[in-house]
Formats: sequence, C-alpha cells, structure tokens
Amino acid sequence: MLAGIMEKFKVVNSLGNNIGKVKDIYIDLDNWRITGFQVSPGPLKKDFILNIDEVVKFDETDKIIIVDDELEKKEAPNIPMMNLYPFNEIKKHNVVDRQGEKLGKIYNLEIPYEKLKVFKVWKLLIKTGFTERRLRLPPSEVVNVIDDINLKGLMEDYREEDE
Repeated sequence: MLAGIMEKFKVVNSLGNNIGKVKDIYIDLDNWRITGFQVSPGPLKKDFILNIDEVVKFDETDKIIIVDDELEKKEAPNIPMMNLYPFNEIKKHNVVDRQGEKLGKIYNLEIPYEKLKVFKVWKLLIKTGFTERRLRLPPSEVVNVIDDINLKGLMEDYREEDE
C-alpha cells in the first residue's frame, strides 16, 4: 500500500461515528515504522495524533481506520521529531547520495501492510526529475535526514540497482 492512499482513510470509532480523516502519516526515522497518523476532525477543530497502538482495525478495502471509543487525542506537534516525522515534511527534502549529488525527491512510500500486517516503510519511491525514471530504495539506504535525505551510496550505484 502507498502512503498516499493511507492519507485518504477515514477514522471512525467502534460504533461507526466519524472521528476525522487522515491528513498525514508520522514516521520514526530510526526504524522507518509508522508511529501514528495526523487526523483532521474537520473545520475549526484542531488536528490530533492517532498513535498506532490506538488502532483497533485497519480496513484497506473500505479505507477506514477503526479506533477505540476511549481515544486519547494528543495535539499534533508543530515541528518534526525523529520519532514523529510527518511524511509531508519528508517529501520537501532533497534525496542526495553520499557526495551530496541530488537524486530527486521522495514522492511516496511503500508500506506492505496488506501482506505483512506491519506499519513499516518497505521502499522509498523517489522521483528523479525525468518522467520515465523512478527509484525504489529500501530505507536502510538512508544515513540520516537533516536538511537533505542522505543516502549511503553514490548515484551510479542506485541507477544500476533499479534497472
């Protein structure tokens, strides 16, 4: 499943009452696991974080996340943190090789929840600027995320891997 698809899920309680809609996905950059979702409850209401452990059921078919009726609504942080890094913020960073050569930008993430039932990033999908050229890299290739998303290898290494 793609992260972009998860951003369209509705959040409801066990009775089917609408809680809100997923607006963003939070990632722990140390292990590339999904730690939560930013949920928008609607206009004039503050967004909140839905922690993964509060998800009762994740229904990929109906695009619904069912949560416990006693959901604790924590305010979404204003600045990214290593264990709560918004996917929409990750998309703003350039992806560079170990020499600082720009490869592109992340445009989506593969999360194999439907196969593994785990909220973990499997592949980073990177747009290189050429319409026919995309890279699919495992998060293990990422050294760190500071101003850029820094990778272990050189640009040539990734071009060969993807072909």
